[in-house]
Amino acid sequence: MTTALIIIFIMLAMLSPLTWLRPSKRETRTASVRKAVIADGMRVDLKRPVLSDAPNGIVGYRRPWPTERDVTPFILVHEDWASEALREAVPGYRWREESRLADDADVSAAILQLTRTLPDDALMLEASLSGLTLWWGESLSVEGCAEWRREFEALHALLIHKAPISHKRRPLVGTEPKMPDA
Repeated sequence: MTTALIIIFIMLAMLSPLTWLRPSKRETRTASVRKAVIADGMRVDLKRPVLSDAPNGIVGYRRPWPTERDVTPFILVHEDWASEALREAVPGYRWREESRLADDADVSAAILQLTRTLPDDALMLEASLSGLTLWWGESLSVEGCAEWRREFEALHALLIHKAPISHKRRPLVGTEPKMPDA
């Protein structure tokens, strides 16, 4: 009897590390959200956001711009991470880098609508040369992301519509023509 218990105990001790290899519920949820946004044409940025004191675990979800548009860059930061000296853009968010479209009624309404639907862990909304990016802690499931993603896409489309057409095309990184060796 004792020998059987010892053998069972040793077998359980050998199999226990296998349970550590299973992804947690949070990892499974995060993976499904990332797969869904990538399938919709967005990109996931795992680099750190431009804020120097940003918390760990913040990830950027970016929708690229068409290459022929020059969208005005801006950075909108959640008030918990923004200085009181920064001008308020909408309730709960402040301009870190203000857009020239900040006083445009349509853009302000779209930003307000988006910020109302963002999750509590949304840190920053950034428009840069590469696209419109939401930096957040990935706290929602795929179903929970539907509302803010709809508003995010609406703001993205509005910013493209308001952007002037660029006559100089920006090459993709790594696709610049190489000069022949002389």
